[in-house]
Amino acid sequence: MKLNKQYIIYPVLIFALCLAIQKNWSAASQLVSTVLTASKPFLMGAALAYIINIVMGAYETLYTKLVKIPQLLKIKRPLSMILAYATFGAVLVLIFNIVLPDLIASLKSLLSINPNDIKKVISQLQHNKLISKWLAQIGSEAEISNLISKYSQQILSQVLSVFNNLLLSVTSIASAVVSVFVSLIFSIYVLVSKEKLGAQFKTLVDTYLSPFAHNIHYVQAILHERFHGFFVGQTIEAIILGSLSAIGMTLLGLPYAATIGVLIAFTALIPVVGAYIGVTIGAILILTQSLSQALIFVIFLVVLQQFEGNLIYPRVVGGSIGLPSMWVLLVITIGASLGGVLGMLIAVPLSASLYQMLKDHVRKKQSQKQGS
Repeated sequence: MKLNKQYIIYPVLIFALCLAIQKNWSAASQLVSTVLTASKPFLMGAALAYIINIVMGAYETLYTKLVKIPQLLKIKRPLSMILAYATFGAVLVLIFNIVLPDLIASLKSLLSINPNDIKKVISQLQHNKLISKWLAQIGSEAEISNLISKYSQQILSQVLSVFNNLLLSVTSIASAVVSVFVSLIFSIYVLVSKEKLGAQFKTLVDTYLSPFAHNIHYVQAILHERFHGFFVGQTIEAIILGSLSAIGMTLLGLPYAATIGVLIAFTALIPVVGAYIGVTIGAILILTQSLSQALIFVIFLVVLQQFEGNLIYPRVVGGSIGLPSMWVLLVITIGASLGGVLGMLIAVPLSASLYQMLKDHVRKKQSQKQGS
């Protein structure tokens, strides 16, 4: 019986490779960790370029429609890029210079609330028959006041901790500044040569992975469609909800209208549960001024979200996510556990992409069975 060399060579090579990995696992893992750490600014720059490109593409489309002179069309790319970065810069200035100080001040004032003051408010509310019945179902006066004080202290301590860590990382750590600068410069390079990079990627895939090229391009197209649709749809929807919240609060004479409007717009980027997170934090902030205004705020936002969810959201976002609400809640929970807020934002469009690919594969299999 003549043995085929492949039956001997391949197992030996696989065994040698596994042995080499086992012997050098520590050094290899350290090398991979070092490479990932060094690549982090560039990965952040690529992600930033993807998001900036959405806004830049909108500016380029608008510029093409407005400008018809060939000489001026040559500056479409640099001008659109400058406008896109300026837009994001303006948003950051708005948040840090206007909203953030007001938010931190209100959080600090809420942390100093005396539980005895809460007891007095609840005692006054108990004179109202309807409210007193509702409060009686929840618990006694002392239990309610202690519960409110306990959870408000916990929530706001966590929020303040996040803000403090963010400010320290931006202002005190030089490496963070360098990383942000490198990411910014790299994102500019990516945007300048995005067509060339796309063509190079396609050529490499078609040349070296030709048997799988079709599937790779298909996955890339699905990922781009879902991520692009998610960021555009959710951002527009969040801006609309935040603007309506701020306008409505201003008309109702509620405090912190601009701050809470931006806060709700930011949290509304998270599908399904984001707006409710914003409402909860906003209600706690208004509690520093008035309990009755906080109740009015909650009622107003509940009505506004029903209006927005049934009329505005389907028209603006539509099928950009394509993931049922049940699965959205699941992936948001998992994403938050793995990567916090960033994990939630990435988990939704990524899961929507996998969901779409699974649907396409099932549809393909069913059509093959029906055709056979």
